[in-house]
Amino acid sequence: MKTIRRIHLFLGCFFAPLLVVFALTGVLQTFELHESTEDGSYVAPRWLEVAASLHKHSTLSKAVPSPAMRVFVTFMALALVITMIIGVVLAFRSVRNVWSVAACLVMGVVVPLVLLALSSPGGR
Repeated sequence: MKTIRRIHLFLGCFFAPLLVVFALTGVLQTFELHESTEDGSYVAPRWLEVAASLHKHSTLSKAVPSPAMRVFVTFMALALVITMIIGVVLAFRSVRNVWSVAACLVMGVVVPLVLLALSSPGGR
């Protein structure tokens, strides 16, 4: 268990800075703040375009994507999945009431699905 916690700790700390960047740039893209409108009523700031390019193309410009950065991002995604699985295992092992952890996991699946269903054209 000590080894699992250590793996969780080091993977989380190593990839945390880039995960924060990807989380924030993902939110900006969700609201489409990285794209200027066609009519010119909104012009995206340059830094948002650059951030979106990092998120979408693994480069700081719309030039050729960096294969090394793509590999690194792939490892980051795998590490994120591994650390989340370890985190869930640790959560189940560290509480007396495992039903509360299970309920949180179920709600983490159900709530986004409900929100997606409500926002789809057939859901209204």
